[in-house]
Amino acid sequence: MITRRSFGASLAAASALGPVGLARAQDSNYPSRPIRLLVGLAPGGIADITARFIAPRLGEILGQQVVVENRTGAGGAIATRAVAASAADGYTLLMAFDGTHVTLPAANPRIGFDPVADFAMIGKVVDAPVLITSHPSFPARDFGEFISLSRRSLGGGMGSRVFDYGTSGVASTGHLTMELLKQRVGVYAVHIPYRGGGDARAQVLGRQIPLMLAAVPTTSGDIRAGILKGLAVTSARRSPVLPGVPTLAELGYKELTGMDINSWVGLMAPARTPASIVARLDAALRETLATDEVHARLLNAGSTPVKSSPEIFRTQVAGDLARWKKVIHDANLRLET
Repeated sequence: MITRRSFGASLAAASALGPVGLARAQDSNYPSRPIRLLVGLAPGGIADITARFIAPRLGEILGQQVVVENRTGAGGAIATRAVAASAADGYTLLMAFDGTHVTLPAANPRIGFDPVADFAMIGKVVDAPVLITSHPSFPARDFGEFISLSRRSLGGGMGSRVFDYGTSGVASTGHLTMELLKQRVGVYAVHIPYRGGGDARAQVLGRQIPLMLAAVPTTSGDIRAGILKGLAVTSARRSPVLPGVPTLAELGYKELTGMDINSWVGLMAPARTPASIVARLDAALRETLATDEVHARLLNAGSTPVKSSPEIFRTQVAGDLARWKKVIHDANLRLET
């Protein structure tokens, strides 16, 4: 039973703490309710796959459920803006993806969020190369043969056929990767943006489009099952889960020598999230990725778990943003985002 005396004592204690003390007391009890983990792209892509692999174990470690919520639109920018504008209390987090968090802002500075200043970095979770995928019926066996098909098409052969390719959205890593390849080796293909890599995958499976570019986990299972075909990966080395798929650098084009592009997924919170909460999430994420089951599932999907510190992750985000801005400028790309 709460008496007047005990209630009054509680009020007095709260008043004595003051706003800073109350905030610290709340931080020490974090988390005391479920946490939302927003994903800006449709189910089936690398950000969604990663979120669903880590959320159950992360929740167990934190002692509260971590609920994955797909909030799609604008290439992932809607979810990213929502997290940036959320209360900085650790209960709304973002499964950030480089295609949304770096390449999209590089192409459109007016995207509605600052990829560095508006977020508290918790840590990078995985790296994965971009995979160029086609339907098995597509005539090219690898990306080198696709280059030849594309050039013959532009020269009037094959009925002057134009090839479409799908990605997770405008200015995604897949989109800018293909634009960079078009600049370097003179191929031609028409971009078809989707709400996520999973949606592009469905279109390739249904033969609505012949090609797609997305991180390896999006279609690695399909390629191993033989229902899709891998034409190339963009990393410097072949993917361990797809050893039969060549790297771009292996295809014999001098313009592709040294090509090494990887997508990443990382965990972020709104800026001004208390340092104690960031530290709690950082420790929980490290423990999650050290779990044998989570580690194995990420590797089997084609991702490389690479938990980094909040400081190292922030440095990478800023560096990647500068790199892609230079690519867009040097290639003279005009992107409508």
